[in-house]
Amino acid sequence: MTTTTQPAVPVQSPFKRWLSGVANASDLGMLPVIAALIVIWIVFEVLNANFLTPRNLSNLAAQIVVTGTLALAEIYIILLGMIDLSIGWNSVLAASIFSLSTVFFHLPVVAGLVLGIVFATVVGFLQGMLVSRVGVPSFVVTLGGAMVAEGITLGILTPHGGSVPLSDSLTTAIGTLNLAPLWSWVLSIVLFGAYAAVTLNQIRQRTAGGHEGGYAAVMRLIGVGVLLFGAVFMLNAYRGVPFLLLIFLIALFASAFVTKSTQFGRHLYAVGGNAEAARRAGISVRGIQLAAFIIAGFLVGLAGYLDAARLGVASASVGNGDIMLNAVAAAVIGGTSLFGGRGSVYGALFGALVIESVSNGMNLLGAASSVRFIVEGGILLAAITVDTVLRLKRLRTGRA
Repeated sequence: MTTTTQPAVPVQSPFKRWLSGVANASDLGMLPVIAALIVIWIVFEVLNANFLTPRNLSNLAAQIVVTGTLALAEIYIILLGMIDLSIGWNSVLAASIFSLSTVFFHLPVVAGLVLGIVFATVVGFLQGMLVSRVGVPSFVVTLGGAMVAEGITLGILTPHGGSVPLSDSLTTAIGTLNLAPLWSWVLSIVLFGAYAAVTLNQIRQRTAGGHEGGYAAVMRLIGVGVLLFGAVFMLNAYRGVPFLLLIFLIALFASAFVTKSTQFGRHLYAVGGNAEAARRAGISVRGIQLAAFIIAGFLVGLAGYLDAARLGVASASVGNGDIMLNAVAAAVIGGTSLFGGRGSVYGALFGALVIESVSNGMNLLGAASSVRFIVEGGILLAAITVDTVLRLKRLRTGRA
């Protein structure tokens, strides 16, 4: 009896399997935005040697806070397959309420802060009710909400010259001071230790279940460590980690926990991926939509306070700028799919870094605002094009 010898199947190394997975992936995650960020930093460093100095990176760290926080709020909505056009003016209105309540009505700073955030959260609730219960498209609801917020802001700030300077010591400290270098290192070690513990536990669970993917997780862990400790080293070389950045990172990590480690987070992705399928699976689609708008409203109120603390003033002119467009662009550039159901809250950080790095670099070069808008628009179009192409690939392979 003749036996047939089967050809030996070549065994790939974990690194080659990871590269093969990336090459054939229909969801690249944040790899494109990280690659784009590296290219942007290299280009600006070549054009201006001051770009990657500790002082400029410290300024950049403070600049990304407002854009990143608003992008974080936007991601909750985009994950549903919707959009919020009111985040810019609602954040300015929240900052205006805080400033007026503390400067003219002499409320304690904490009370004024709570008042501004609660107001923005209520606005998120009302908009969420119109979208989830009545069925009005989010584009229409939030566009109308932006117009209403702009009108109220102009109405309450115009009698005061269009802006209200802040003078309380707490807000000034948050907007201008930095964490001491020693505490910056301690905090970074604690954060990395927590992240490493979670990652290693995930690797152990996947290995016990007979699944692969440990190499990619280890690579991600190493990358996070390099980025985290490298950032702390550069920031400590100037003045330390800005308090503004610390608050943003707390909101970011809290959102990461909510979206990745809770039932609400799993349901959020499910509703955004396929609302009808989620409804048939017993998920309260309306409840998830409403909760997402409420969380986004809270983050919008927080962003308003952080913006006022950074600038030292609550001004209506902030709403006339590109604050909303930058936030939406940061969310999309950070890898959140406009089609819903895909993305990570960490994209708010990297997307904001891309947007503000371009703005910062252009300012160092003395370039006109028109050039900055063209560059940012090109990056946004590229991100949306990649997202659309990958979605079509998922549709063809039945993984949409």
